[in-house]
Amino acid sequence: MNPDDTVTVLIPGDLHLTEAGLPNHAAAVRTVADANELIRPDFVQFIGDNVQDGTDEQFSLFSDLCARLRVPWFALVGDHDAQGDPAACRFRARVGDPCGSLSVRGFRFVRLNTQEAHPVGLSARQMTWFRAEVDAARAAGERVVVLQHNYPYQIWEDFAGAGTDAWREVVQTRRVHAIVSGHTHYWQLANDGRNAAVAVRSIGDPEGGPPGYAVAAFHGEDFAVAYRPVDDCGPLVLVTHPREAILATGPAHVVTSADEVRARVWSAEPVRAVGLCVDGGAWVPMGPCGNGFWRAPLPGSRLAKGVHRLVVRAEDGTGGAGAHEVEFAVDPTGRYTAVPMVRPLVTSTAFC
Repeated sequence: MNPDDTVTVLIPGDLHLTEAGLPNHAAAVRTVADANELIRPDFVQFIGDNVQDGTDEQFSLFSDLCARLRVPWFALVGDHDAQGDPAACRFRARVGDPCGSLSVRGFRFVRLNTQEAHPVGLSARQMTWFRAEVDAARAAGERVVVLQHNYPYQIWEDFAGAGTDAWREVVQTRRVHAIVSGHTHYWQLANDGRNAAVAVRSIGDPEGGPPGYAVAAFHGEDFAVAYRPVDDCGPLVLVTHPREAILATGPAHVVTSADEVRARVWSAEPVRAVGLCVDGGAWVPMGPCGNGFWRAPLPGSRLAKGVHRLVVRAEDGTGGAGAHEVEFAVDPTGRYTAVPMVRPLVTSTAFC
């Protein structure tokens, strides 16, 4: 594993910007500071609903925020960005094309505009482009990550507008590495038995926890994601291998024999120690392996078939600490069928 091959993306939740100095604007400013000074991702992906009412003044506030970034960034269009402007003309003029793709180290990140029809929809033209883009990526040996504002599993809302049947045909018949969305206001990981999906909690109107952003890492068959509240200041830990069970969609994503644990640690202070614990057992030290990554052996051949719990914890020299806890699947035969599930289970929302 070459740490330099990992693609890292920072994804802020829906900002819903209206005025400078409000709590959501302050949280967005903190997110940009973390992108510049702590995470330093390959790019920042704004997930839509960047502004509340789609006005020129609000887009100016968003532009000022983006101008602070010292890394590449892209933005999706959300329903609030296109308020009273179905063609998203103001978004296009002030931000840019809401569709596009980017290839980075074996991954193709495809940005979709799910606001072409109210309340959700994609035009036939965009679907033709999307299908061709996915096929071209697969032909080039690239794994596809879909980025879109509307979350397919949003509760109390139908993902059933124009073009969504064609969207489902693409993602169900072609292997998609991950789907990343916003719109829900709550944080959730989902697996429909074929695709892994993430909904990032809103910064403007957060539900279920504090505002923050997601950090995702992509490397080969691995896909890892963690959520960081904007008021956290200790180390950020992301277990990048083994792949978390809820994000596992096939046999390539489970442990079959002796393996290793890998984690990426971001810290404003020098890291003093990183350790792991499996199923509540003894803590095992991990060693650095370059570019902020740490690793240690995983005795997969001695683990029983089934799901196991892994915690990786990092401490800095000032006593600050951070941890990431995941479950991973083990099957020595290499067989695995994904079971549809979501985490956390959300049964109500104030925003639909």
